[in-house]
Amino acid sequence: MWQRLGIVLASASALATAGCPSGPGGLTGGDPNAPRASAGAAGPAMPGPADPNGPAGYVLIVRIKLVTIEVPVGMASGSEEIWSYLDEEPVRAANPAALGRNGFRVGRGRRDNWPDLARVLKRLTGHNPAQSLAVAVPGNPLPIVLKERQGEQTIFVFHEDRTLSGADYPPGDNVLAVACTLDEDDRSRVFVSAVPQIVTTLRRQRFLMGEGGPVVAARPDVYPFEPLTFQVNVPRGDFVVVGPGSQSRRASSVGHHFLVRDKKGVEFETLIVLMPEVVAAALPTRPALGGT
Repeated sequence: MWQRLGIVLASASALATAGCPSGPGGLTGGDPNAPRASAGAAGPAMPGPADPNGPAGYVLIVRIKLVTIEVPVGMASGSEEIWSYLDEEPVRAANPAALGRNGFRVGRGRRDNWPDLARVLKRLTGHNPAQSLAVAVPGNPLPIVLKERQGEQTIFVFHEDRTLSGADYPPGDNVLAVACTLDEDDRSRVFVSAVPQIVTTLRRQRFLMGEGGPVVAARPDVYPFEPLTFQVNVPRGDFVVVGPGSQSRRASSVGHHFLVRDKKGVEFETLIVLMPEVVAAALPTRPALGGT
């Protein structure tokens, strides 16, 4: 499984933000500076939920509804109220203990639990959380920008052998790279895989292979925090929540740098809700060949 996960997260292709519709439980609007899917080229037209086996002339893609919640520090990392609606057992991680030790927490929620959880989130925030809609072709990572335009950062990572290592990172965006792949046995289910990473502001000239041969292009450096890589198998209608764990209050932790932000001297924690849905998008038609 982890070999496949490494492959799907290796690509740096970003896909589009497709709009900001109203969401479940009346959660709409929100802070425009909140975490969001990175903008890119426009995605294909989506007819909506369809036969997961995909009719002829269509390609299966994953539409992700992204709900962002920000609460004062301690409301998510220091309370079980939110996590009581979620199941953390289905989360498969490269290093299960690393998520918590590095300030991250991940859980899967059932469709039936979303209305109750949405009410709790609205009560905690006092306003409507931000929403966006993104499109992901299975296998291509979708970058969700958690904190953008960060300066130099010193971050320490706990490893599986209980060692701690630190490094200085150049200025850039703190991103959660999310990749979606379809379950081969049930294509209505989605494997959601993710890893936090820093994408540098500085771009370097690199030789890349294009359709016509080698080309020179400017690309950023990417620093993934691989011990925090995780994957969740999400049935149709279910959702994934990524948020801060208790160790996110440690200022040098990965969780603090990615999921805690300062607003006018007050620290807030970020929760991300991912709601993937498999849809069938029409393939572009080719003109019929013929002569006169």
